[in-house]
Amino acid sequence: MDDIRDYVKERYARAIKNSTSCCRSGACCCGTTGASDILNMTRGNYDGEILENTPEHMADQSFGCGNPFTEARIHPGETVLDLGSGAGLDLFLASEATGPYGKVIGLDMTDEMLETAAENLRGLDNVTLVKGYIEDMPLESGTVDVIISNCVINLSPDKGKVLKEAFRVLRPGGRFCVSDTVFLRPVTERAVKNLAAWSGCISGALQEAEYAALLKEAGFIDVEVRRTKVYEMPDALAAMTFPELSPEERNEINGALASAIILGKKPLVKPEEGRDFTVRRATSGDVPAIAALLEENGLTPLGVAETPENFLVLEYSGIAAVAGMEILGDTGLLRSLAVRRKDRKKGFGERMTDAVIDRAREKGVRTVYLLTETAERFFGRAGFTAARREDIPAPLMQSSALDRVCPQGSAVLRLFLG
Repeated sequence: MDDIRDYVKERYARAIKNSTSCCRSGACCCGTTGASDILNMTRGNYDGEILENTPEHMADQSFGCGNPFTEARIHPGETVLDLGSGAGLDLFLASEATGPYGKVIGLDMTDEMLETAAENLRGLDNVTLVKGYIEDMPLESGTVDVIISNCVINLSPDKGKVLKEAFRVLRPGGRFCVSDTVFLRPVTERAVKNLAAWSGCISGALQEAEYAALLKEAGFIDVEVRRTKVYEMPDALAAMTFPELSPEERNEINGALASAIILGKKPLVKPEEGRDFTVRRATSGDVPAIAALLEENGLTPLGVAETPENFLVLEYSGIAAVAGMEILGDTGLLRSLAVRRKDRKKGFGERMTDAVIDRAREKGVRTVYLLTETAERFFGRAGFTAARREDIPAPLMQSSALDRVCPQGSAVLRLFLG
C-alpha cells in the first residue's frame, strides 16, 4: 500500500508544481498531451456559471473526472468532506454552498497539494485542510453530512476500507456523492497497464457492479452508479496512442471506461423520544449550554438569559437542540431553533418545531412568525408561508431582541394555527 501511495503522491506533487491541470501535464488523469480530446477527462466538467466566482487559475489545477456537485445538493450549514481535495476547487465550491455557518474539510495526503490549496483558499473561514489518508480518515465518527470526491477513490489500494471509513464519518442520513472512473466491462490486465501508463486515474478503476457492491458492503443504501461520460477511442487513435496493443486489444479498450457519479446514503436511525431523548422546558442552569449551541449555529443568544422559560430544550447526551417562542397576546415569534452539529439528521429540528408550536397553541397563540436566512425549505415543510416583516407586531420583535440582529434581508414566514 505504501508503494502505491508514494507513487500517487509523486505524480500529483509533480503535476501541481507544474501549475497545470493533468490534461496539460500528462501527469495524472487525462492522458498524454498527444492524445485527442476524446479522452480528456477534466474538460467540460464544470460550466462557466459554476466557476464564475472561483479564482481564474483554480480550474486549471483540477485533476477530476466529473462534477460531484450535480447531485451532492449541499445545504447551508452542512459539514462537507472532500476526499483527496487537491488544489481546492471543489472545496471552494462547497464553501459557497454550505455558507458561513457550515464547515468544509479537505483531506489530502500530498503536502504540495495542501500548500497550494491553503494559498488558493486563503480567507475562507469555513474551510479546514487536513493531512491524512482516505483509508484511515483522521475524523470523528458521525460528524459529516456530505462526502464528495473527484477521481480519487479509484487511486486507493484499499477501496473497501475507504468506503467503510466514509460510512463511519458520515452522520445517520449523510450522503456520499463522488465522481470517479469505472470500467463498464472486464478488461485484460495488459490493456489496463497500457491505460495506466497513459492515465493515473484508470489503473485502479472498478467495474460498476464492484463499486456498488463495496458500497453496500460498507452499509450504504440507495446506491447508484450513474454514468456521465463514456470514453470512446476509435481504432486509429488507439493505434497511435497504444502501438504495442493488437487490434483486438485496442477494440477491447474502446468504450470500456467511463466517468460516473457514485451515490449512496447512510441509513437514518431516528432516536426514540422517552427512551433516547426528552424535551423539556429550559431552566436558568441551561443558559450557558443554550448560548453555546446557538453560537455554533450562527444564532444570537440575546434574550436567553433574561427569559429562559420561553425556551424548550432536547436532552440527548446533553442539550442537543433548542427552540424558543416569544408570545405577545395571540401572536408568537418562533426563534432560536438550533440542533447540535453532531446530532443533525436525527429529526430533532422537526421535533422541536412541533414542540414549541404545540406549546404556543396551548397558550392561545393563533399566528406564529419567524425570520430565517437559511431554512425556508425546512419551515415550508412545516406549513409556514411567506409574510412581511411589518406583519410582526413591533413589541414582539423588540422583546425578542431580533429586531437588532436579524438582517433586513431575512425571509419572514408565518403559520396560522386556527
